[in-house]
Amino acid sequence: MSRHLSLLALWVLGATAPLQAGVGEAAYERGDFVGALQTWRAQAEADGVTAELLSAIGNAEWKLGHKGRAMICWERALLLSPRDPVALAGIKHALGAGGTDRPTQTWSENYAAFLGADLWLILGAIGFWGTLLAVLVPKLRRQPMGDWTQRILITSATLFALSIPGLYGAYTLASRAVVRRTDVPVKLTPTVLGEALNGTAEGDVLRTGRKLNGHTYVTSADGKGGWVKSTELEPIWGGALPVNLDQPRAP
Repeated sequence: MSRHLSLLALWVLGATAPLQAGVGEAAYERGDFVGALQTWRAQAEADGVTAELLSAIGNAEWKLGHKGRAMICWERALLLSPRDPVALAGIKHALGAGGTDRPTQTWSENYAAFLGADLWLILGAIGFWGTLLAVLVPKLRRQPMGDWTQRILITSATLFALSIPGLYGAYTLASRAVVRRTDVPVKLTPTVLGEALNGTAEGDVLRTGRKLNGHTYVTSADGKGGWVKSTELEPIWGGALPVNLDQPRAP
């Protein structure tokens, strides 16, 4: 009896996920962006975050005027699935008509986006350990390197070399951050009274550097650098939903 109940429970859970997605899509289509957002956020909290859910949540956040949260969702979706069409379309719209800025990706970042950080990490690990074992095993056995060992060595070393720019590009992509509020100043020095060099808009994507005195050194899309309060930024790296700044923080 318990086995049948367990199977029934699994069937219900399996049918719930697509149903919730359909409910969210229906709410979005009729213009109920709040309802769609609540549905998708609840599904993400219950079943886990996916690229598809992040992209959908980003669309709803953008419709509600939350540019910062939308950009974080789309950017995090691309970290999970570099060619997600909804996230790519959302960012393209934000850059073209939404008034947001985003640094142009370097060649290593474009290279990394071909597979994604997780796959590059797996390939790099396989290449590293394959190379190491191919070198050490013949020495430990005090035998000359055979043909198959040489092939494994060449293949593993090539795989490891190819993964290095992918890992570096994935790191620089993930180390960016999004401006979460409007009119955030970029300062000359990392101090409260630091001179404002220029401003940023909500949803702008910035490259981040070192941190000092509660500030983060950033570089904007046009190459200008300065200091921004760290609390005004949210890093792109992370598997969770963006922080809701509308909710008061616990004391």
